[in-house]
Amino acid sequence: MSNKDIIVEYKHQIQDLVNEKTDLTKLLDTKDAKIKKILVLLEQSNEDVQNLGKKIAELEGKLKKKSSIKRVLDKKITEILENTSENEEKKDDESVDKEGDDVL
Repeated sequence: MSNKDIIVEYKHQIQDLVNEKTDLTKLLDTKDAKIKKILVLLEQSNEDVQNLGKKIAELEGKLKKKSSIKRVLDKKITEILENTSENEEKKDDESVDKEGDDVL
């Protein structure tokens, strides 16, 4: 092979390597873009998880408040019902006594 043939062959190899480098650079850029997109999605997902965690904590707090209110209301209702039944029994006792007085 002559020097010119060798030079031409080297130029072809250089051109092939440049083309391969360009292709790899494009592939790298594409992968970088995908990675950035995935990172953005991951960050958004993390924010969503944090927001949901805060919302759950808030709802749990409301549930505790409502549960305590319910317990207090149930207790008061029970007291009222007991007092009402006691008052009715007293009234029944009094009315029975009065009926007995009227008969005599």
